[in-house]
Amino acid sequence: MKIGILTYGCSVNKSDSELMATLLADAGFEPKLETEDPELLIVNTCIVKGPTENKIIRKLQDLEKAGKKVIVAGCMPKAYPWMLKRFKGFAAIGVNNFDIVEIVRDYLADGDARKTDGFKEKVLPKKIKYNKYVDIVPISEGCMGQCTYCATWLARGKLRSYEPARLLAEIADSVSSGAKEIWLTSQDNGCYGFDRGTNLVELLEEVVKIPGDFKIRVGMMNPSYVKMFLDELIEVYKSPKIFKFAHIPVQSGSDKVLKDMGRAYTAKDFEETVAAFRNAMGITISTDIIVGFPTEMKKDFEETVELLKRVKPDFLNLSKYWPRKGTRANDMKQLSRDIIAARSKKVAELYSKMLKEKNKKLVGQTCNVIFTEERNDFSIGRNERYQPVLVKGGGLLGKTRSVKISASRKSELVGELV
Repeated sequence: MKIGILTYGCSVNKSDSELMATLLADAGFEPKLETEDPELLIVNTCIVKGPTENKIIRKLQDLEKAGKKVIVAGCMPKAYPWMLKRFKGFAAIGVNNFDIVEIVRDYLADGDARKTDGFKEKVLPKKIKYNKYVDIVPISEGCMGQCTYCATWLARGKLRSYEPARLLAEIADSVSSGAKEIWLTSQDNGCYGFDRGTNLVELLEEVVKIPGDFKIRVGMMNPSYVKMFLDELIEVYKSPKIFKFAHIPVQSGSDKVLKDMGRAYTAKDFEETVAAFRNAMGITISTDIIVGFPTEMKKDFEETVELLKRVKPDFLNLSKYWPRKGTRANDMKQLSRDIIAARSKKVAELYSKMLKEKNKKLVGQTCNVIFTEERNDFSIGRNERYQPVLVKGGGLLGKTRSVKISASRKSELVGELV
């Protein structure tokens, strides 16, 4: 049977879809990522933002009207099982992906299969990937946070770090199979290992020892944990096998709002962490901002704007606050969508101006680029600071080449082979 997997959300979800595809292929099925017209479709869901959730619901409604066989996977079945009650003919699996073969067989046999509880360590070399040059490696499930706005914990739960030896084996297998980028990802890399008596630094120290030509992209790390081992983290970041890229979310420049969000750090903690990285090396700093949290007053928003002006992040993931059922912030008095939209626009314009100025300074520079994609007659890769670089033409996949930057396009750089 041909089975398609349609994925929404983060890199963890993408890895989960790769894992399901691999397990299904081993069981004799014919899975394919990102195809929408198979005999059976698995929809891997996300509930982080309201608009994404609404988009998924509309997709499921269309599939139901078309009479499709569907298994709903990911965060929605576990966190919001009531949403799926309207889809009587669909199966569900949640985030326990190792049970996908059992669910598929039961669903095909009697038309009813739902299993949204349980936990199994998702460390397994994956045969089917979105990109054979990129291995997405979740290092844990869940987190230690108490964020008042986040619904992900309803699905992913408390922190459960994966065994280091199994992670290292998966990475070594991927590298030997040609992977050039290793993405270490989770709900929060910063607290990896706290439940096992280890930490992210100790894991990275072992990963960089793996032989081969590859680089590691370290995923999101919350400031509250990074500050616990900042010096040691910066030291291991000096390895040539680690992209000089740090994703450190701040969410707000107001300590009051951060406290209301349940974030266990201050704006100063964030600034000091960024400064320490930048003082040690040339590095790309990525951060996240949420505008329109229920308690964000005008003064709080202005503090966020001023923080961004001081820090000038290289990448910014900007989100409008959306109330999520099951969270404490959902019960707070909400700001108007007009206010939130206006604040989002102001931050977006500020960031766009910053990015344009930063990228202009890179024109004329030469850098080494690892190429892992092709799109619209361009080869696309990443330089040491994980900035996207486009070069006209193909034939570069899996290769590292020296490139001179000739122009910039919003968040991308354009160059020519040297």
